Amino acid sequence: MPRYVYRSYDQRGVLKQGSLDTQSREAALEALHRQGHFALEVREGEAASDDKKWWEREVFGSGHLSLTDLSLFTHELASLVKADLPLDEALRIVSLQPLMSTKIRKVTRRLLDSIREGNSLSGALAASGTDFPEYYWRLIQAGEASGSVGEVLDDISAFLDRSSEMRGQIGSALVYPMILLAAAGGAVAIIMTVLLPTLLPLFKDAGATLPPTLKLMVDVQAWCAGNWPIIIVAVVGCLVAAIAASQSQSLKQSVHRALLRLPIIGHVIANRETARFCRTLATLTRNGVPLLDAVRLSGSVLRNSAFLVAVADVGETLKAGSSLASPLTQSGLFSELSLRLIAIGEQTGQLDVMLMRVAVIYEAMLQRQLSRLTGLITPVLTLIIGGLVGGLILSVMNAILSVNDLAFK
Repeated sequence: MPRYVYRSYDQRGVLKQGSLDTQSREAALEALHRQGHFALEVREGEAASDDKKWWEREVFGSGHLSLTDLSLFTHELASLVKADLPLDEALRIVSLQPLMSTKIRKVTRRLLDSIREGNSLSGALAASGTDFPEYYWRLIQAGEASGSVGEVLDDISAFLDRSSEMRGQIGSALVYPMILLAAAGGAVAIIMTVLLPTLLPLFKDAGATLPPTLKLMVDVQAWCAGNWPIIIVAVVGCLVAAIAASQSQSLKQSVHRALLRLPIIGHVIANRETARFCRTLATLTRNGVPLLDAVRLSGSVLRNSAFLVAVADVGETLKAGSSLASPLTQSGLFSELSLRLIAIGEQTGQLDVMLMRVAVIYEAMLQRQLSRLTGLITPVLTLIIGGLVGGLILSVMNAILSVNDLAFK
């Protein structure tokens, strides 16, 4: 009997991972439903994802292809399939592309071997383990049923490109603040390790007392030099504690809910999750994936636990025959505008169109918020860091001048 690996949320919103021995994937989904679980991922495999070592999960990630690799692979395959090349020939060409990473080439060769054994593309993708997320091969499966694999690949490619663009915007917004912090840390390190040791003999020879700021810096430096084993143990302990805390779903949910209540950051996170959920759901429903499965798969791309639990509740409500907008409204996480557009989409039979409209609106809003946040953080950090580093440099200069005064007396 085959074994199916799953990731799901229970009725309390706690993430569960494990495996089931059932006759089919549908039977595994039904078994999880009977247990009151909301399935995020169910795939055939030999071992549950919990069998991975913690460093494989936390350091090396889930095992999926990176977003960049996935986007590049999809774009190339879409171009070749739409050019009416046979699927095996298209995969062979993709595996020979010089721009592809070694991992993509290995994965593509495995897909090619599976296709030559008589499997469909969606079946080969599903059997490849964690290389491809479930929503990916489910979209391909829907495209195979409608005879539009090339168009579906184009949709996936556009979806991945937009996701990569949004991730890049968030990363770019953090680059300059990180440079400022690194520069400040470097300046303080130079003052502590290079400039300060050259000043101490001057004060000692002159018999002068160190200024309070320099004395504090000397004391901190001496304490660090004498207690470096304690510092190393403390840093390692903090890292271990952080990794352990990340495994606690209740703590993770509490932190994520607290982040949503923050004045500026909370709006940024809510808009990001709304845009990501709606774009994924629109892409899935537009390509023929049933709404219940589409909601479940859309939940798997979210990062905030509060939104994940809300989407899990939506899935349970949909099974009872409810509309999509109603449980989203009850969650209290989605804005009035997004809920109104989703409700209109359901009423007019254009849910995918309205979901995509919501995604576009909130992606634009997110971009503006990130620009404003960067514009706010940059001058504030500049002032704070300039004040701290400038204060240190001023203290050093005053100390040098005071030594010179003593020398002329």
